[in-house]
Amino acid sequence: MKRYDKITGVLAVAALSLFSACSEDTMDRINKDHDHTTSVASRFILADVITSTAFSNASGDINTYASSYIEYEVGVDNQLYYAEVRENEPSSSSTFNNSWNGIYSSLKNARIIIDQCGEGGRDHGNDVTRGMAEVMAAYNCALIADFFGDAPCSQAALVDEKGSPVYMTPKMDTQQEIYTQIISYLDDAIANLQKEDLADVTEQDFLYAGDADKWLKFAYGLKARYTMRLINRSSNKSADYEKVLDYVSKSFTSADDQAAFDIYDSNNINPFYGFYNSRAGFGASTSLGTKLAYNDPRANRAFFTPIVDKKRSQVAANDPSLVPAPNGSPDQSTSKYGISAFVYAKTAPTLLMSYHELMFLKAEALCRLNRDAEDALKEAVVAGLLNAENSISIAIKELGSGLNTNSSEVITETSAGKYFDDVVKAKYAANPLQETMIQKYLAMWGASGEATETYNDFRRMKGLNENFITLTNPNNSSKFPLRYPYGNSDTAANPEVKAAYGNGDYVYSEPVWWAGGSR
Repeated sequence: MKRYDKITGVLAVAALSLFSACSEDTMDRINKDHDHTTSVASRFILADVITSTAFSNASGDINTYASSYIEYEVGVDNQLYYAEVRENEPSSSSTFNNSWNGIYSSLKNARIIIDQCGEGGRDHGNDVTRGMAEVMAAYNCALIADFFGDAPCSQAALVDEKGSPVYMTPKMDTQQEIYTQIISYLDDAIANLQKEDLADVTEQDFLYAGDADKWLKFAYGLKARYTMRLINRSSNKSADYEKVLDYVSKSFTSADDQAAFDIYDSNNINPFYGFYNSRAGFGASTSLGTKLAYNDPRANRAFFTPIVDKKRSQVAANDPSLVPAPNGSPDQSTSKYGISAFVYAKTAPTLLMSYHELMFLKAEALCRLNRDAEDALKEAVVAGLLNAENSISIAIKELGSGLNTNSSEVITETSAGKYFDDVVKAKYAANPLQETMIQKYLAMWGASGEATETYNDFRRMKGLNENFITLTNPNNSSKFPLRYPYGNSDTAANPEVKAAYGNGDYVYSEPVWWAGGSR
C-alpha cells in the first residue's frame, strides 16, 4: 500500500473511535482479550500524530482564521465573515473548540509514544521513534502556548495504563512554563534522533519516511523558530540571535529537507482548499494586493476574478475586474469578490516548517546583529516564490477549463532571483530588517498553513514596538485578536480555564506573555 493511501485509514480510525464512544464500556467487557496487550505499537500511533498535527492542528481552523486576521484573505461568509468584522467569533469559546481538543489529542498520543519507547515501555529501544514523538509533542505544546497563552499542559494529555485521563481538571501552566517544556522536548529529541531504532517506521512516517537525519534538522529548525519567538523576553538578545544562527546552520539545507506533509491527493485534500471548496468563505484581500510590488511575480499570477459565464479569469492584483474584498467591511457574499489562487491549491503540501521560513529566521538574526543578510534573504525570497508557484500551478490545474489564464510567466528560480535583484535588493539596502520582515510576510501567504507563523510574527513584532507590516482592517483599532480563546470543552469543565476565559473579551486586550503580556 502506498503511504499516501494511509491517510484515509488513519482518519477513519479516528472517526470510528468517536462514533463508538457511547458503547465503549459495553464493547470492552464483551471483547476484552485477557491474554494479549491492548496497547498499539508506537510506529502506528506516530502516523496519527503526524497526520492530525499537520492536517487538523497546524493547517486547520487556527490557520484559516489567522489568514483573515493577518489579511492574507478576507472572510466573506458565515463564521469567517463574523471573524472579519470582529463579531463574536474571535472571542467565542466555541470557535476553536475543535482545534483545542485536536491539539491535546495529538499531544496525548505523542506522549504515549514517548512513554512506550522509554525505559520499561513496550517499545523500549526505539529511540528514534521517541525522538520523532518528542518533536511532535514540542510542536503541539507550542500551538497551545502561542495561540492560547497560559493553558493546561504539564498535567494535560496524560493517560494511565488503562487509557484514562490522569487528571480530569489539569492545572493551568504559564506560557513561560510551557515553553520550558517545549525546549526540553526538543533537546531530548535531538539526543534520541542520533541513536537507533529497533523498528522500521518508513511506512508510518509521513514527513520523512524514517529519515532520522531530516528529523534532526527539523528539531534544530524548531529551536531556531522558538528561540526567535521568545526574543522579547530574552535577557541577552545578541546571544540568542547567535543561537538562532547556530540552530539554522544545523537545520535544512534546501527545500528537500523541509517538514512538508506532502501526501494530499484527489481524495485526501489540502485542508485550506477543503475549507474553501465547502464554504467559499474567502475573498481576495485588498490589503494583500496593495502590498505586492507592481512587478512582484505573484501580482500577476495569484488572483482570479469572480465567476462570469461559468468561468474565472486570472488577472493582476491591480486589475479592477478582480473585485477584491475590503478588509473589515465586506458584503457577506460568496460570489461577489475575486479570490486568491491559493484557495484552489487542492494538493499543496502543509508545511510544518519550510526552508524559506528557516532562511528568513537567518536573515532576521543577521539583520538584528547588524550583519549582511542579503544572501540569506535572497535564498528565502526565492524559495518562498517557488513554493507559491507550486500552489498556484496546482490551482490552475484544478480549475482547468473553468479558468481563463493570462499571459503571466511561470515563476522559476531564475525569474525569482531576478525579482530579488531588480526589486528587493534596493529596498533591503535602504532598510534591511524592515524589508526582511515584509518579504517574509509575503512569502508565508499561501495554502501551506503558514499563516499561523505570520500571526505569531506579527504579535512578536508588536511586542517589540515594530510596525513593519501594516494591516488595514478598521476594526483592528479596538479589536485585533491578540490571542485565541480557550475551547468551550474546558471553559465549561475546568474551573481554572473557565476563570481565565471570563467573557472572552481578554483576547482583544491581553497580549500573550512572549509578546509583552502577563499570561
